[in-house]
Amino acid sequence: MRAGRMGRLFPCLARRHRIGVASLAALGLMLALASPALAADVPAGARDALAPVTRMIGTLVAIAIGLGIAICGAVIVWGGIEKTMAGANADAEHRAQRRIANGINGLFWMIGASVIVGTLTAIAVAYGLIDPPF
Repeated sequence: MRAGRMGRLFPCLARRHRIGVASLAALGLMLALASPALAADVPAGARDALAPVTRMIGTLVAIAIGLGIAICGAVIVWGGIEKTMAGANADAEHRAQRRIANGINGLFWMIGASVIVGTLTAIAVAYGLIDPPF
């Protein structure tokens, strides 16, 4: 049986994952092409009342992402120090390599989370749902 075009482009993804990725891409396209006229009107009083809450949530999310990036950097450095100190011990060197890989993986997740939060915030500001957080 021949694989479809998506199967040739992304052979590592299972069919259900390709469906999920395609669904997310369609949702992103729909959000990008949606008109601001489709957004709900937020009353000025409600926006003013929720402004401190949205600012606080934005600040907490920024702190959490910044802290996550700092922790990932520390894990990468810690793995580098462990790799340097491993010497001829292959098991210790393998653990250090896994620690470095996990730190890099976490760093990518934190940067991805930052991009997603920034995008959602920009969409909400563009539609007039919230005021700019900073």
